[in-house]
Amino acid sequence: MWNGELASVCRRHPDLVAVYEAPDGGLALLLRQTLVPLHEERGRWFNETRRAARAAVASLRAAGVIEDVSVLQWRPLPDVAEVLTGWLCCYLGDPERLAQLADIVGARLADREPATAAPHRAGRAGRAAAGDLSPTLLNWYRDMTPCWLAVEPQVRRRLILRTHEWIVEGVLLPMARGEQPEPADLGPTGRLVWRLVRVVPPGELDVWKAWIRLTVNDLQRALAWPASRRREAWARWLFAIPYSIPVTGRRPRDVATRSAGRHGGAA
Repeated sequence: MWNGELASVCRRHPDLVAVYEAPDGGLALLLRQTLVPLHEERGRWFNETRRAARAAVASLRAAGVIEDVSVLQWRPLPDVAEVLTGWLCCYLGDPERLAQLADIVGARLADREPATAAPHRAGRAGRAAAGDLSPTLLNWYRDMTPCWLAVEPQVRRRLILRTHEWIVEGVLLPMARGEQPEPADLGPTGRLVWRLVRVVPPGELDVWKAWIRLTVNDLQRALAWPASRRREAWARWLFAIPYSIPVTGRRPRDVATRSAGRHGGAA
């Protein structure tokens, strides 16, 4: 249902940062105002968001939108996270502000997660040392480093390395301490998803959503293996999962270049 006319309508509303479309066609508006207002600011915040939302929705209705329209500022943060990572961004008016709001969501959701890890022994650092890992696994990873660092484009390389960081912190080190990995980290609003989302440049999230989803799904399947099969080969497989997943989308600049080529270049 989304078209260029609706994008033009959105551009008339400076408080409209982005618009997301659900699979059933419903729309969610992300406004410029904060998602987590202070208590003493809630009255003014509500008036500002209501005024901006009413104006934007009225324009969209006048342009023919009949589907449900919600405002992300008025929805719980887990819902906001699900929209930002799972719905299609059909309009992006301010990539920088979107990145700021997404960071706020990720940070707040991470703060809400309970500390499930067992207390460490006295005198031990909060994060386990690399010495807890198998020396042969560490040597294998070091030998593979040129492969990780040669990945292109740069965003994919950073996503792979950030996933590797989570594998160590969220899976291998807890297992070395006799603990179980935290499955909530792989949920739609889990820590891994938000770590990866924050790597993606503003305006390119739609390109990398499929990559993030495939990576998380494969890691979920790997963690479902019984403990008896979680040997060193299994650990190597974890690191290979993000490395094996190709780019499945197309960056905006690629689209623009191909479009210009079809039409004989820019005017």
